[in-house]
Amino acid sequence: MSVRHRSARGGRTPLRTAVPILIIISVASLSGAQIASADPPPTATVKTADQARASGSIVGVVRHSEQGGELLELQLPATRIDSSALPASEQARRAYGRVLDSAPTGALIVADGVGDPEGGLVISFPDGSQVHTGLAGVAGAAFAPDGSWLAAVDASGRLWRIEARTGAASSLAAGPYTGSVRFTRSGQLLLVEAASIEKPFASVVVRLAPDTRRAVPVDSEDGFVFSAAELADSSIAVTTHVFGGGVEVHRVKDGASGRLASLDPSAIDASLADDGSRIAYTVEGEVYLHDVLRGTAQRLGPGELPRLARDGSSLLVLRDGQTLLLASDGTELDRFGTATVGWANCAGRCQP
Repeated sequence: MSVRHRSARGGRTPLRTAVPILIIISVASLSGAQIASADPPPTATVKTADQARASGSIVGVVRHSEQGGELLELQLPATRIDSSALPASEQARRAYGRVLDSAPTGALIVADGVGDPEGGLVISFPDGSQVHTGLAGVAGAAFAPDGSWLAAVDASGRLWRIEARTGAASSLAAGPYTGSVRFTRSGQLLLVEAASIEKPFASVVVRLAPDTRRAVPVDSEDGFVFSAAELADSSIAVTTHVFGGGVEVHRVKDGASGRLASLDPSAIDASLADDGSRIAYTVEGEVYLHDVLRGTAQRLGPGELPRLARDGSSLLVLRDGQTLLLASDGTELDRFGTATVGWANCAGRCQP
């Protein structure tokens, strides 16, 4: 598949990495596929580019230079899960959710089917080769900073270490964790740990050191945690539905926690600029952009799953099965005919 470059409208903008591609799925929605701790690790299969092409599993990549950074438009194999009976917006969310992350090495993580007990992970490399790991019911995954391995959560909430080049998997922690999987710049993992599979709505953010497997709580706020992400100043932004209250974003640093923003009580899919100055989210199919300094939120129109660029200057939104690139004032900058578009972390190396 050829690679296409395109400059942003209104002039050339520098390429910047942006918020990693990820999905946030509660453990409750994935509890149908359980894996006992005594089960053997998932199997792995390595394919050359020719073998991937012959089997129809090749991942096509088109790169776009846009306001806010570099975008990847992916052409993926057909999903394993039949979503034809679902509304168009939900079909788009399922399709987008299959693209989990990209690495500085140019590798991509693609899920065979989110929540599919028979699915797994595909790691696609710039030369077209790929590795498949049969991880049952993928909830979320992210590359380590150097791209040599990835952390993935399965349907039972267990955390796995998967070697990028071989697909070999080893258990890191029992959890249970949700699908919010992020690495800090120092190589530690930010995870949302649920009280149990049966009671996933009591959860807490933990920082896990992969080498020691020691997990330390990040925030003690009571509530259902949606996600956590490291900001530019090394603080941790935690998005939580507070028990007895609404949806709040807290900034945690050096053991101290302070409220960054209060969002709509029905807000979901929050995405933050790298400096925490802007927060995009959805409420009942409408996208909003919250200005933290002003404490105000602007409605940008219909859409799902907003994803802010790191500098907050633009955001991606799913709308009617397409991906729109919007400026921070809601102006449409670009439109793509697929839902499989996301911000890149690979600095131009994600090529087939």
